Amino acid sequence: MTTSYEPQFAPWGKVSSEFWAKEEPVSLPASPGAHSGLPLASGQSAHQSAVPPRPNRPPQQTEQPPPPPVEYRDRVAAITATFSTQATQELVWAAAEAERLDEESTATYGPTHTHTISIRELREWIAGLRGEADAATHWGLHVTGLQTSAWGHDHKITRECAKRTVHHWTKVTSPTGRQALGQEVLAMLSVVFGENSDIYRQVAQAVMTSSPVIAEAEVSGVGS
Repeated sequence: MTTSYEPQFAPWGKVSSEFWAKEEPVSLPASPGAHSGLPLASGQSAHQSAVPPRPNRPPQQTEQPPPPPVEYRDRVAAITATFSTQATQELVWAAAEAERLDEESTATYGPTHTHTISIRELREWIAGLRGEADAATHWGLHVTGLQTSAWGHDHKITRECAKRTVHHWTKVTSPTGRQALGQEVLAMLSVVFGENSDIYRQVAQAVMTSSPVIAEAEVSGVGS
């Protein structure tokens, strides 16, 4: 079921030939929050990087992250090209290639650089496209924490990432997994939107009632 949580903001924005031709701007330094600066080790859950507390600072107005560095652009373009076909074997390759890019970017730029965050966001998207809702939710929680540190909780990038995480969570089929992840999703939403927001209350109700989906009519105020 498609809801208002459907992903709307892809890594590095909308990819086009004009976009890739942009000059690379000065990188935005990220202020690491609790655990958000740690690279993922083999077997580590992606969501273990916590969303940092709500910062008292105005939101950044930049509409999208800097484009990927020149040495990654062809590889990133090849990965995102698999999103349109969603062929099983192509997505398997994309997942492996994104993991390699993650390792390289983490080693070169650090785990909290916007280049590395965007690559981890690619991994989240790939997990979602492969139908791995649990993994996609874990990645969404992890990436939202990093985006909050980099951009602030009020920024469009952070908020779209948080809403996309909710979308992944609604696809989790295991009642136990859904309940456990629901608590983590609520913790993330409390930081990004606040506990009095519509989206927090809707997800809290879904967790409390073990609802399998959040109905379209209930998410009309998702952005608030």
